[in-house]
Amino acid sequence: MNNTSVRIEMAMLNIKQWELARILGISESTLCRKLREELPPEEQIKIIQLMRNKIKAGEIDADRA
Repeated sequence: MNNTSVRIEMAMLNIKQWELARILGISESTLCRKLREELPPEEQIKIIQLMRNKIKAGEIDADRA
């Protein structure tokens, strides 16, 4: 599986693909295409930091079911 660190972080933070796409300012289909191929480590780190920042800022509720 490609981009395992991003996918694991999404699962841990309970962030759906459509939510991550919205955070990144891209469509969900574009995100799916991006995740098919391994992203450079620096881009993966950037995405993970963006997800964590949105959770900390309270813009995404990580405790939802």
